[in-house]
Amino acid sequence: KTSTLWSIPSASREYVGLRISALTACAMLEQTGKLKKGETVLITAAAGGAGHFAVQFAKAAGCVVIGTCGSEKKAKMLKEELGCDHV
Repeated sequence: KTSTLWSIPSASREYVGLRISALTACAMLEQTGKLKKGETVLITAAAGGAGHFAVQFAKAAGCVVIGTCGSEKKAKMLKEELGCDHV
């Protein structure tokens, strides 16, 4: 949820890109998708900027997450580091 997001100390280049990706993912899941605990969510390009955040938001909401990506290296990261249930 947006209430669990963190404060950014300054608007440096590194943080600005993260903010846009995180807010995009959050808005799509919470506002457009009306995400609910227990749902199964498909996140395309899950290893990309907004996808990376979408996986984390969906998992934090208690959803089953299916992520798509373009390589075995990214698939491993999605499973092992972000916790995708299926890749």
